Amino acid sequence: KFDDLTHHLVEATTGPVKQAMQDAGLSQSDLSKVLLVGGSSRIPAVQAAVKRMTGKDPFKGINPDECVAMGACIQGGVLSGTVKSLLLIDVTPLSLGIETVGDVFARIIDRNTALPVQRSQVFTTAANFQTTVEVNVLQGEREIASYNKSLGKFKLTGIRRALRGIPQIEVTFSIDANGIVHVSAKDLGTNHAQEITISGSGNMSQSEIDQAIRDAERFAAEDKQKKNKQAQKNSAESLLAQAKRAQRKLKSPDKEKLNDAIHALEDAIKRDDSTAMKAASESMEALLAAAGQYVNDSDAENDDGTYDATPRS
Repeated sequence: KFDDLTHHLVEATTGPVKQAMQDAGLSQSDLSKVLLVGGSSRIPAVQAAVKRMTGKDPFKGINPDECVAMGACIQGGVLSGTVKSLLLIDVTPLSLGIETVGDVFARIIDRNTALPVQRSQVFTTAANFQTTVEVNVLQGEREIASYNKSLGKFKLTGIRRALRGIPQIEVTFSIDANGIVHVSAKDLGTNHAQEITISGSGNMSQSEIDQAIRDAERFAAEDKQKKNKQAQKNSAESLLAQAKRAQRKLKSPDKEKLNDAIHALEDAIKRDDSTAMKAASESMEALLAAAGQYVNDSDAENDDGTYDATPRS
């Protein structure tokens, strides 16, 4: 009867175990010993489940309660500075990044990255003469920004007025050993900067973290399709902006041909027709190449290797 009552709890532990092995890049054959700690490890059903998942009998040469207590003592000693011979490395449980144009999640720090850590990435504007961007800081594993958790937002103002794709905005994520997240955005042209500190980034429960990972796996194909479609649209819009700039440098008949290609791509973007966008983009790239104009063939990047950030007025 006890096994029947606790069966769903035992089965719920299989997901995190499989995920941990996957994240570590390990298979059953790579495991040399399996240690069980904590009072629940005495339950025969738990031991059977572990053997089923790992292919090995759990090692029982340690006291599962004393092991937990000893671990807590050692961690307390490391944090207080009393214990200096050991180094405990924490990791960020979920990926961190920002929302970019088209509701796309741009990862800056991947899940399971060791702390402390600092990572930067350069983005750009998505509209002509844009002087303000809103940075939406997100935590999660979905490719679509709105499906992840927003940790905070802040605005960067004073961006140099320029055509889309020209300004360079460096976004930096920094997580200290205590898990406190610092996010900054800096316009590299004007040196205007803004930042936010997020101390509650780890307030998701373990069940919420596990659910976020499961959702990312479940909807991976759907999210990828949406992301790829938006990337194609972003690429088409970037190519269109480049073509309009190049148009001023050309003479007839190249200028007239490019003008027709511009109208065709504009129409495809307006109709949100992926097939038409791809065909029109390929035609325009061929025209620009024939006219001696450089074309960046990346689906995600702009002319200078930066990425479109979500614009906010």
